[in-house]
Amino acid sequence: MKKNISTLIRILVSFSLLGLLVWVMKDDLGKIGGTLKSVNRQIISLAMFLLLINVSMQAYRMKIIFRGEDLDLTLKNSVRLTFMGYFFNNFMPTAVGGDIIKAHYASKINGEKLKSYASVFMDRFIGLYTFLAIAAISLMFYRGDVDLPGTKPIVMGLSILGILGYFVVTHKNVEVFLENVFSKIKMFGLGKKLNEVYKIVHDYKNRKEVVVKSLVTSALAQCLYFYVVSLFFLSLGKVVPLGDIVLIMPIVVLISMVPSLGGLGVREGAILAFFTPIVGKEIAFAASLLMLAGLIFASLIGGIMYFWCNIKGEFK
Repeated sequence: MKKNISTLIRILVSFSLLGLLVWVMKDDLGKIGGTLKSVNRQIISLAMFLLLINVSMQAYRMKIIFRGEDLDLTLKNSVRLTFMGYFFNNFMPTAVGGDIIKAHYASKINGEKLKSYASVFMDRFIGLYTFLAIAAISLMFYRGDVDLPGTKPIVMGLSILGILGYFVVTHKNVEVFLENVFSKIKMFGLGKKLNEVYKIVHDYKNRKEVVVKSLVTSALAQCLYFYVVSLFFLSLGKVVPLGDIVLIMPIVVLISMVPSLGGLGVREGAILAFFTPIVGKEIAFAASLLMLAGLIFASLIGGIMYFWCNIKGEFK
C-alpha cells in the first residue's frame, strides 16, 4: 500500500508539473515547435553520441569502485547495469530506483549483497561529489552571465554539504557516533546492516588509489556531460558559456531529486527557471525537451538491455 501511494504521488507530481509548464508556455508553444523543427541535427547527433559515452564512463567508474571491494563486475556488466539504472529511474513507475536495481543485479553476479549496495552508494556519492566540486571551482574562478538571485549561494551551500558529507564518510569520531546510533536500531536487524554498510563505505578512506581513479573518471564524465548540455543549446542556435552550465546544472540535478518519475516535470521546470535569464524562455524550454529526449534515449537502451538479459537469464 505504501509503495502504491508513493508511486501515485510521484506520478501526480510529474504530470502536474508538466501540465503547469505547458500552461505557462501555452502562448509560446508554436515558437517552441518551430525552434525544435529547425534544430541542428548534426549537433544533436553528436550530443546523443557523447551522452552514451558519458553513461559508459559512469559505468567504468562503478567498475573501479566494485573492483576496490574485490567484487566481480566486468565492464560489460557495469555498462548494462548503468543503462538499466537509467531505464528504471526514468521509465518504470515503481518505488524501485535505478540504484537499487544496479545493486540487486550486481549482488546476483558476485554474491555479495551488502558490499554491492555499499559500492553502488559510494558510486552515487562520488558522482554527486565531483558534480559539486566542479561547480564550486567554477564559482571561485568564474562570474559569467548567471544573475538569477540565489544561484551562487545555492552552489556554495551545496559545496558545504559536500564537504560535510566527506567528513561523515571518513571521520573516525563520526564513525563511532553513527555506530552507536545504528546499534540502537533493533527492528529487523536494520541497525546491524546499516553499521556493516557504513563500515564498508568508511573503509574507502584507506583505498586512496580506488578513490582517486573513480574521482578522476567521474570528473571527466561530469565535464563531458556539461559539454553535452552546451551542445543541446548550440543545436538551438544559442551559445551558453560552460561556466554558466557548470553553475546551474548541479542545482537542477538537486531539484530533480524531488519525488517524481525520474525528475520528470521537476527537471524541466528547473531548467526553464534557471536558463531563461540567459537564453530566453523559448530556448530554455526547448533545451529542456532535448535533454529529456537524451534521457529517454539512454533509458530505452537500458530497457532493451534489461529485457534481453532477463530473457537470456544472464543475471540469475
